[in-house]
Amino acid sequence: MTMADFDGSLAELPRGPEGLATTDDALARLRERLPRFLEERVANAGADRLVVGLDGGVETALAATFAVEAVGRDRVTGLVMPAFLSHEAISRNAEAIATSLGIEHRRLQLQPVLAAFQETVGGSDGPADDLVATNNALSRLRMACTYYVANTTNALVVGTVNRTQFLLGSFTKHGETGADCLPFVSLFRTEVEALARAVGLPEELTVETSGSPLHPGESPAAAVGVPPEIVDRILGACVDRGVDTATAAERTGVDPSTVERLAEWCDRTRHKRRYPVTPATDT
Repeated sequence: MTMADFDGSLAELPRGPEGLATTDDALARLRERLPRFLEERVANAGADRLVVGLDGGVETALAATFAVEAVGRDRVTGLVMPAFLSHEAISRNAEAIATSLGIEHRRLQLQPVLAAFQETVGGSDGPADDLVATNNALSRLRMACTYYVANTTNALVVGTVNRTQFLLGSFTKHGETGADCLPFVSLFRTEVEALARAVGLPEELTVETSGSPLHPGESPAAAVGVPPEIVDRILGACVDRGVDTATAAERTGVDPSTVERLAEWCDRTRHKRRYPVTPATDT
């Protein structure tokens, strides 16, 4: 099978020999384009502010940086939303990012909220300690908190999911993608990291992970046992250029079974990228 049915790339960007938009020209265009994108969203919606959930990762740090460039530091709110003691170091990193940008930020401790939520729905058949259910609930609670702040301040929510996460389903449905705009959903993780370096984002202020540090779910990139940049090259070849499995494997120097596993992952998580099914679309 191929993955060519998943669209959303920035095809017009100049790309390097690896097929990714990491050339100086591409990064310069993105550096100008993405803040303008956010500025236009705010203007078109008649909003006053932007809200970004900060998790200590490179995507959220870059989103907050572009938000400041788009509307000014006085019109950006950062939310740090840990739930467990293991999130403390990540939360400090996230707060350091907010401080360095000079934006208003709040820490919302979600453990009491999660506990109350689990107690309220404790009569369900599922176990309260189900890690998948807990992580998904936390992602959706963060989305709800972010939108509450946005609604009460006439703000738009900036989502931070990148294209690698989006294609592989490394996010919670109605969680991380619950946003008013997704500036990085057309950029692979490798491209986001290159953009962060081009912007001059301090590496010590970000946590290097594949996915949200506050949502450590199963990582397809780690599961297939190849470097993240190879995963992005495979996805770029199969999704953006419609290359078949054998050719993609040859171009990236991996076993065809690795390409097939990524294709299967994309196919299995297709439901996360679709709008809710209606009788007219249920085919």
